[in-house]
Amino acid sequence: MSMSLSTTKAWNYNLDTIKTRAIVLSSIDYKEKDKLVTLFSLEYGIISAKLKSVKSFNAKLKFAKEIFCFGEFLIQKPANVITSVEVIDTFYDVTKSLDKFYNACTVIEIVKKVIQVGEVNQQLFVSTLKSLSSICYENKQDYALAKFMVEILEAMGYQFTLDKCSECGQNFVNKKWLNLDYGEIVCNACKSQTCVEISNKCHSALKILKNTEYEKLKTINLAKGSEKECLEILCLNFKNRFNIDIKLI
Repeated sequence: MSMSLSTTKAWNYNLDTIKTRAIVLSSIDYKEKDKLVTLFSLEYGIISAKLKSVKSFNAKLKFAKEIFCFGEFLIQKPANVITSVEVIDTFYDVTKSLDKFYNACTVIEIVKKVIQVGEVNQQLFVSTLKSLSSICYENKQDYALAKFMVEILEAMGYQFTLDKCSECGQNFVNKKWLNLDYGEIVCNACKSQTCVEISNKCHSALKILKNTEYEKLKTINLAKGSEKECLEILCLNFKNRFNIDIKLI
């Protein structure tokens, strides 16, 4: 899936209507028949908007309240009412597999935790969209989730250096360790008490995932079990960086 990055936009209070490409992160009941929807927008970041009378059986926009829905939203201000949606993808197939659904929900939950209202991060938006597409349409959903977690660290300013020790700058020779204080990978000589060991196969898998495009994840085969170890290491990193407790299945 291709997605070009547009210029970052500020929320323009002088406009009566805004148009934005966005992914539905969540929706909650609002009044008797309405829904309050949280959108992750390419152009504006996190937006809260209303879907009027969407709980009615024949509501025209009822599909737009569903998590994962990706489309072009037309939002009427100042009440932030969604008046139309041109659907690009619903990612419906993630509901057909428990593993796919859980991994896709994990992507959404991470985004909700790390992005603040008013914060625009187009790199993260594109990564989110590509990871959902890969999870939905390919059979390597653990690969896609692990790659997304590596990319989100970089999108949030944490460089996940894999080629050499982040402490001394030397090439890795033997054991490798994740420093939980800094979220960086260090060599055996630079490890501290707050480090956990990373196996060679996990380290190799992280490098491959980082350097492989989402569209090509289906062409690679990591060492057996290494994707699970990658996810466990990345979950530890996220817990220490963002205080996010990610549960794996």
